[in-house]
Amino acid sequence: MSRSNDFAAAFAKAHAEAGLTRVSVAHILQTIQKDPSFLFSAELRQGAGQCPMHAGGGAAINTDDADKVTVNSLLAFLFERLRDHVAKVLPLDERGQVMLPIPPRSPHGLNPADRAAMAAAPLDVMASVLRDATCHLLDGLITGWAAELLAEEEYYRAKGSGEISTDAAATFVLRTVLEDSALYQRAGYDMLSITKTGSHTAIHICWAMVEAAPLLKPGLDAEAYDDLVRKSLKQVVPLSMASLGMLVHYMEASGIEPHDGLAIHLLPKDQTAFVLDENGLIALNPEPITRFAKPEEKHYTGCPAFYTPGFIKLYLDIVASIALDYGVYDRLRSR
Repeated sequence: MSRSNDFAAAFAKAHAEAGLTRVSVAHILQTIQKDPSFLFSAELRQGAGQCPMHAGGGAAINTDDADKVTVNSLLAFLFERLRDHVAKVLPLDERGQVMLPIPPRSPHGLNPADRAAMAAAPLDVMASVLRDATCHLLDGLITGWAAELLAEEEYYRAKGSGEISTDAAATFVLRTVLEDSALYQRAGYDMLSITKTGSHTAIHICWAMVEAAPLLKPGLDAEAYDDLVRKSLKQVVPLSMASLGMLVHYMEASGIEPHDGLAIHLLPKDQTAFVLDENGLIALNPEPITRFAKPEEKHYTGCPAFYTPGFIKLYLDIVASIALDYGVYDRLRSR
């Protein structure tokens, strides 16, 4: 058994030992809400004037770290609209269940709507199709969100009045920061690719939680597993507060991260990430934590979705409802 706060404390300590200081962007979001003109300030582009980001003698934060703070602040701001867009546009059938698309590059050729074929497929194939289809569904919703933002920005530009909405302004500033950032240009990232990559990671972790439940507590019924997973979300949220490097290393060391880096593989039985806490909830195991920081990296913010109320819960709700609808727990019990 693990204590519920063990992981968060150990993870924060490991970041500090790796020379990393966490910078919360919560007050940057509050500043934007109170004064949208802050979006166009030089201060925002320079790490938003974070007090923890200045060393003795007034030395400024390095450029890459400043870019991360700015980009993640803007994404967190725009993710409220993404959260609302996903909740509004999520396709549901007449039973209120999520309708999954056929994953276009899946090697299995299964249509999630063909329930008989899904039920007849081996467990790892069914899990792969569900994971792949979930990512593909959200990719489409994210593309729609980005298209709406860009159309809104273009609408105000065409008006020529100098007026602009806060969301359109944030979109414009984010794009220009990404285009000017050596860090993001090296990685080839734009708003869409960052969001889709983060979404795939979140979906992967949510599915891993679902798949871990029967491993940790054999013999329950599907509704009990569903309740367990939903109640355990707060235990897994500390992963989203990590630096990207520490997150990836934890996933690799604990067996969550598959060899090919794709979010379509069933959680291995020998995973070491998920354990039970003293209350019988799913928690994260601190043992696989691996200290890591890139050269010159000193600051991290955590995932932008962490700062968007209800966003991570929405993704878990989607995954958990699909798992229940497709009888995933029943299949996992006989694994």
